[in-house]
Amino acid sequence: MSKSLNLLSGGTAIGAALLLAACHPTAESMTDANAMALPALPATLPLTPGAATRTAYAPSADALPAAPRVRTVRVADPRDAYAYVDDAWDFGDAVFDAPPDYGFDYAGTEPWAWEGYDRSLTFLEPVDDGYRYYYYRPGADEPYFIRDADYGYGYDNGQLAVIYGPGGTILPYDSYGPRIDYASRYLARARDLYAASRERERRAVNAANWAARAAAISAAQSRWAAERARQNMWRDYHQRAAPTVDHHWQEERMRREADAQRFAAWRQTDYRAAPPPRVIPAAWQQARWARDDRRYAPLPARQPAAPLRQAGAEQQRRAQDQAARERADLQRAAYQQRQAAAQAAAAQRQRQQALAQQQLRAQHDQQRASEMARQQADRAARQAAAASRQRAVLSSQHDAQQRQAQARDAHRAQLQAQRAVADAARARAQAEARAQAVAAREQARVRAQAAAQVRAEAQLRARDQAQVRAQAQAQAARARAQQQARGQVEAQARARAQAARAEAQAARIQAQAAHAQAQAARIQAQAVRAQAQVQARAQAQAARARAQVPRPAAPPRLQPAAQQRGGGKADHGGHGRRPG
Repeated sequence: MSKSLNLLSGGTAIGAALLLAACHPTAESMTDANAMALPALPATLPLTPGAATRTAYAPSADALPAAPRVRTVRVADPRDAYAYVDDAWDFGDAVFDAPPDYGFDYAGTEPWAWEGYDRSLTFLEPVDDGYRYYYYRPGADEPYFIRDADYGYGYDNGQLAVIYGPGGTILPYDSYGPRIDYASRYLARARDLYAASRERERRAVNAANWAARAAAISAAQSRWAAERARQNMWRDYHQRAAPTVDHHWQEERMRREADAQRFAAWRQTDYRAAPPPRVIPAAWQQARWARDDRRYAPLPARQPAAPLRQAGAEQQRRAQDQAARERADLQRAAYQQRQAAAQAAAAQRQRQQALAQQQLRAQHDQQRASEMARQQADRAARQAAAASRQRAVLSSQHDAQQRQAQARDAHRAQLQAQRAVADAARARAQAEARAQAVAAREQARVRAQAAAQVRAEAQLRARDQAQVRAQAQAQAARARAQQQARGQVEAQARARAQAARAEAQAARIQAQAAHAQAQAARIQAQAVRAQAQVQARAQAQAARARAQVPRPAAPPRLQPAAQQRGGGKADHGGHGRRPG
């Protein structure tokens, strides 16, 4: 952990930098310089119509590539520890009610960008558990704040200064744990995102996609405001910075409110009209990309507010504005909840109305078929009565012929009546068949829904059973593994015992061999001694034999003779006496 740094003295936060403008006038001049500079690339693009597209999610923190560990520093004055998150909230509060300015491609995803009049910047990318936000100072290529679904990370010149936990609490410096790794990966991705936004082609955002996500983004901003209301230090810092910050973002709010109103009006036409032009600061009209009046409309220059007579009135106005914004946030969240509930209720009413209309149409068709059948039967009856009357009149004039004619007419009338009755029956049958078909389709739809629900429940039960079977199989596998391990241990013990017995037997065999070798050595030694004895006896016998042979007479003078030991011959053939 590094030593404490007074990070706010260098203009870390917009609110702090502006509050310290008397001591550090360069902070205000830097903001003015960025506001006056013309964006070289299109800072905003009109939305594009079309059906909503499928969302491509960015990797989670665990799935991001590893990055060098970020250096950690401390905020010297604890009262300023919420400067990073508060600056990000203020910028989001100014711009998030309006559509994004543009999107761009990065690693298969499309981050959205909002670019402020002072060149402040925020990127948003969807992840599985919500959205991840990146906030940049004017002209900076690395963020001062990053926020995921649960945590926020404040950076100062590429150094990690603070981590905010769930609910807006500040994590102690010695409790960061794995969050330092996440902060390092987020910082590396933020730098890459900024580079991609400058190098890749900027795209117009799909209007249907924005309409689908706007409520979730606004709700997240409202939850963020609720967290601030529960954190006293954050609330105190926000109240201290609010007057200057509100003035700073006043023009941006006007611009975004105009954009939001234009989008709402366009949405009511189902996007059939041309996309409305984006509202831009009047100075931006000088940029090369902003000279098309059909795509861009300037924001009227704001008039300077008249100075208040009393400082107390100014403070009261600021407090009222702050309270109004907080009430608006709560009202907006409540309105979104009501709107979602109303949409769900409307959808339910539409389904019920459609079903009722189908039933009414079926009843109407059945009634109309019954009425047609009745009318046909009445006409047939009237025709039969008229024919009968006619036959009665003619019967007096034509007896036999008329009786035959009357019989033929009666028969014909009877056939007509039968045909009319048959037609009426067919009409009733057709009406009933149509009504039954409508009812059958409705019943089939209900049965299909019930069957789908039964299949879903069966799938859930099957998954549960599969999990149970998998657990049982895993337990059985562990039992088999344990049994195999015990078998291996026993086999190893038996092998060691067999090896010990083999070693003992080998030792006995080796000892027996050594004993046999010793006996052979003794026998050989005995043989050598016996052979030596035999040779000695043979030599002794030979010596005795030589001694018994007659010797010649001794010469007159005895000469010294050198005789071999063991009975050797004397020199000159003489036989001398052995020396004593």
